[in-house]
Formats: sequence, C-alpha cells, structure tokens
Amino acid sequence: MIWALTIVVFVVLGALAFRPTRWAYFTFVALGLLFFPARVGFHFHPQPCDCSLSIPLALFSLTNYGHLWRFAVFFLMTSAQVRSGRSGSQLLVALGAVVAMGIYVELAEGLTGEGHCRLRDLVPDLAGAVLGAVLLMLWKFVLKYRGSSGDAGGA
Repeated sequence: MIWALTIVVFVVLGALAFRPTRWAYFTFVALGLLFFPARVGFHFHPQPCDCSLSIPLALFSLTNYGHLWRFAVFFLMTSAQVRSGRSGSQLLVALGAVVAMGIYVELAEGLTGEGHCRLRDLVPDLAGAVLGAVLLMLWKFVLKYRGSSGDAGGA
C-alpha cells in the first residue's frame, strides 16, 4: 500500500514538474534524494562500489532500460524548469542535473546496501540524457515547424 502511494506521489509531482511548477520539481528531487535512505529505514550498510568500466561493460549497461527511461524523463523535467532563451544552457543544466543525480543514485545504493553501486550504471544515465535531449530538440522542431507553417498560409 505504501509503495503504491509513493508511486502516485512521484507520478503526480513528476507530471506537475513538466508544467514548469518549481515547487513540484524541487519536491520531486528532494523526495528522490530521500528515497534510498528511507527505503532502508535510514539504516546504512555500506557496500563497495564496482568502479570497473570497459567498452563491453558500458555496452552491456545500456540494457539497463530502467535507468535509460527514468533519466530521460528526469532530463526533460529539468529542462522544463530552465527558462532560458538559450537552448544550449537549458541542455547543459539538464545534463548537469542528470549527472549529479546519477552519481547520487550510485552512491546511495552503495551506502544503503540496496541495489548495486556501479560506475558503469552512469552510462545508461547519460544515454537517457541524450535521449531526453533528442526528444526535446524534436519537440522544439515540431513546435517551430507548426508555428512557421501556420504563418505562411496567411500570406
């Protein structure tokens, strides 16, 4: 029952964070930061992190679809919060947030003993950021194309 409520809260806050509703975004991030320690009752059982990384491991880690889609959504949520006239700064801020959250997730898994702290898990996090950036650029292109095609019809 508590897990269902947790999921509902995260989904509602995540949806509101796309609006852009700053309080919902920051609440989502704060609860996300507390999620790992709360899941283990704030009882830490540190485990060593696997820092091995190679091309085959990196490619294998791309099959971690949970990280991929979650971090793509987080990238898009973060980019919705950045109200800048510059697309580049929007992408950099969102990328920075993805990297920071990815590092936090791996360290939290290592500190709590829940999950596996692995350096290679940052690869699908970054791939999720790239996917999010592609989706954002496509969305902006579609909006721009729709806007310009509507203007041309009136001339």
